[in-house]
Amino acid sequence: MAKERRPAIEGWFITEDGRTRLLGTRCTACGTPYFPRNALACRNPGCTGPKDGSELEEYALSGRGRIWSFTDARYQPPPPYVPSDPFRPFTLAAVELPEERMVVLGRTVPGLTPDDLQVGAEVELTTGILYEDDDTEYLTWLWKPVAPAPATPRAEADTAARGAATRSGDTGDPTPAAGTTARGTSAVGAGGRTTEPIAVLGVGMHPWGKWGRNFVEYGLAAARAALADAGLSWQDVQYVAGADTIRNGYPGFIAGATFAQALGWSGARVSSCYAACASGAQAIDLARARILAGLCDVALVVGADAAPKGFFKPVGGDRPDDPDWLRFRLLGATNPGYFALYARRRMALYGATPDDFAAVKVKNARHGLANPYARYRKEVSVEDVRESAMVADPLRLLDICATSDGGAAVVLTSMDFARSRGIADPVRVAAVSTVTPTFPKTVLDLPDFATDSAMTVAEPDRPFRSAIAHAAYEEAGIGPGDLSLAEVYDLSTALELDWYEDIGLCEAGGAEALLRSGRTALGGDIPVNPSGGLASFGEAIPAQAIAQLCELTWQLRGQAEGRQVAGARAGIAVNQGLFGHGSAVIALR
Repeated sequence: MAKERRPAIEGWFITEDGRTRLLGTRCTACGTPYFPRNALACRNPGCTGPKDGSELEEYALSGRGRIWSFTDARYQPPPPYVPSDPFRPFTLAAVELPEERMVVLGRTVPGLTPDDLQVGAEVELTTGILYEDDDTEYLTWLWKPVAPAPATPRAEADTAARGAATRSGDTGDPTPAAGTTARGTSAVGAGGRTTEPIAVLGVGMHPWGKWGRNFVEYGLAAARAALADAGLSWQDVQYVAGADTIRNGYPGFIAGATFAQALGWSGARVSSCYAACASGAQAIDLARARILAGLCDVALVVGADAAPKGFFKPVGGDRPDDPDWLRFRLLGATNPGYFALYARRRMALYGATPDDFAAVKVKNARHGLANPYARYRKEVSVEDVRESAMVADPLRLLDICATSDGGAAVVLTSMDFARSRGIADPVRVAAVSTVTPTFPKTVLDLPDFATDSAMTVAEPDRPFRSAIAHAAYEEAGIGPGDLSLAEVYDLSTALELDWYEDIGLCEAGGAEALLRSGRTALGGDIPVNPSGGLASFGEAIPAQAIAQLCELTWQLRGQAEGRQVAGARAGIAVNQGLFGHGSAVIALR
């Protein structure tokens, strides 16, 4: 008896007369389309519709487009993905729909590998089996080539794809993103404003690793170290800002109170915040705002994590309205899968090579050798990276940061309080940027199924990551040319190269040359990730942005033994998290 066939998720695609189309919604007032469907309100700020959902109607997207990027999954994704038995690798393609001017992510038809695809190739939608049980085959949308891809060597195919891009930051034009100037010039615009700085009086960390203990232990050790560094006691702290860790149960969701309880209830005021990878920076910003408002003089910021081994996965339970849950269930799209899409895109646009990516790992591993808090303290060669397992083409195991346990803390104070303690020239936090994207967000970020559409609204002058850094530069009153060092979020080796351009160290497409010049290594004029970065630490999500500020502080004090940037006076730390979160912190001395 034939199995019943039904969509793996209702209402996301339709097949009529042999044609498959994705189902989204469209605003009847301004014409902006959305996928997946948006039933709440039109998100275009310039739309004059009622903004109550009544302006949205069902809309079938065009069924053809061109490949924006692609990758594969060599390892079985975690639940809620439903694997075949045995697991079979599969391929993902991000496809630009020219009519809607948006990029949509999906799986390709079975049997295709990255060697069969190229950026710019035309594909169309069809349907196929995502998974099945004894009675039912569950269907999903799939991309298939319109015609067989030409037998062009991969390097030539990727080179030919350059210049075909139409999305923000992907023009191939060797100029910085608008508003973010290349190193050596000022990024401060006429509308920039500066904010009164606050002092970093103490920093502390628990070493990163896989310790198998409660995350509170790591945060407690970091907090005590930061207090000792500041020469203060727990009773001196008036405010505690905790960065949340959603994987560690209820204590993780109320991290500020969790750490306050572990230190001993003192009556200090408390907050907890979650912003994915930017959680630590958000906590720093909360403490800073309270100090600048005159509501406290001394704040303790703490973040810690006990991360799972292997892929990060969503919080347990069935949550079919959660895009993070859905991207695993419907696509098997892990974090490294998204990182690989960006890496392949970079190869197509700018001619980056796997050896360029490997060189980032080599540099950061060398930097991490002297960092006592780093998890990995071992030299790595390009050959080591080449020989490591492919995880998501073109990224190999050593191109991707691990998941780690760790904790970090900082003690922040008003400048007056620092001076009262005889510290006339402390490290100062001069800016914290936590800007959100500007509509339309035309870069495919975690955990998106699709970008916003640029069909009815012009793309913003600055892509999201560039905007994060630009806002920090404006607030601090400095530009990229004033930096002594940078700590960037190298979730993958290729992403570090993207960050070079986003923070204005070089023009678009210039990151590979900057890396090869040696300027971003210790001894160069703008060392990037002198701490060793995520390549040496792995990722302990709520602690990571706080750890970046710890590194900036040690560098600006001249205390980064074995990895010291000579004469360091200014540093930036940047990262990006899920759901439109990101941060940039600038520290000066």
